[in-house]
Amino acid sequence: MHTTTRIVTSGGAEKNIYYTIAQLRDQFEFHLSCGVEYNDPSFNNFPDLKIIICPFLVNRVSFFNDLRALWFYYRLIKKEKYDIVHTHETKASFITKLAAWLAGCPYIIYGLHGVVFNDPMHIIKHRFYVTLEKLTIHCADLIVAVGSNTIEAYHKKNIGKNIPYEIVRSGINFNDYLQKGTLTNDEKSAFRTSLGLSKDDIVILNVGRFSYSKAQRYAIDAFALLHEKYPASKLLLIGEGELLDNCKELADRLGLDEKSIRFLGYQKDIPRFLAISDLFMFTSLREGLPRVIVEASLLKVPVVTFVVEGAVEVLEHEKTGFIVPQKDVGALVEYAEKLVLNPALRAEFGELAQIHVMKHWDMHLMAVQLTDIYNRK
Repeated sequence: MHTTTRIVTSGGAEKNIYYTIAQLRDQFEFHLSCGVEYNDPSFNNFPDLKIIICPFLVNRVSFFNDLRALWFYYRLIKKEKYDIVHTHETKASFITKLAAWLAGCPYIIYGLHGVVFNDPMHIIKHRFYVTLEKLTIHCADLIVAVGSNTIEAYHKKNIGKNIPYEIVRSGINFNDYLQKGTLTNDEKSAFRTSLGLSKDDIVILNVGRFSYSKAQRYAIDAFALLHEKYPASKLLLIGEGELLDNCKELADRLGLDEKSIRFLGYQKDIPRFLAISDLFMFTSLREGLPRVIVEASLLKVPVVTFVVEGAVEVLEHEKTGFIVPQKDVGALVEYAEKLVLNPALRAEFGELAQIHVMKHWDMHLMAVQLTDIYNRK
């Protein structure tokens, strides 16, 4: 059984689970369980997949619901007698690995996708999360982390240092992604025109849920300064979330109109947007391994990003991309400007980044590694 807090169409953990099931369902019987947020129809492609919704599993901390969710999963695991429980995302992992341990599951895998206690938060909340992880991580037999930076952050806090771990990068379907993101010049021109963009515009793309940790506010601040110097620059922001309206208000205060900045909401065809972009700007403050940087690199779109978990695993500063200090808008502008002014550098970074990504983020490699792990049970 794979467990995760919610199934949403843009989530990295969900894509990880999807590609795992797609490739290994002939070898293993999979069940998938999540909380009340389930809105990704792609899992319906697997008619033999049993999907179990826990009505008590919610994203926020809710002690009453969390206890009910713990009891729900304890009973479920006892009933189904799962050989392996593989957890994903912080909330579901905390509850379901504890439930699996209490229920006597023979093999519990903690899928580590991010470092939740690295979010900007009050010191009391930070200590609460660290304490919870220290108390429950020993329920796991193995930690499967999406990147080295993630497990290093846990070990620095003395969390899980005595538990075996492996790095299994969250794979991508290269053929599908490249096919969707490979457009002819005429197709690029037509798509740009449909978005109100000209062939001479410098298109900057940002993709992610509008949240405090994704921090699009810094991308908007940086773009406002860039746009003053380079009026042909345009910023496209893809995603939804609780801070979308705040970011729109920020853009208004900075004098950015719809001709220069576009809030495009949720979009399915991210590869097509990457195909018409000149650079990707990423301002997240907390990640496990930023999958969207991998996707941009796969399509040869050069990246300027804040330093964040996983960024240095995808990019090498000044060799295949630019990595700048968090919240440093000035540095973000400085390095984005280098890419705006230098098409040859954009092309060079894109080529080298793609080569690196294709060595390490192939979904078939992920499947081989997970097959080995699951067969250890």
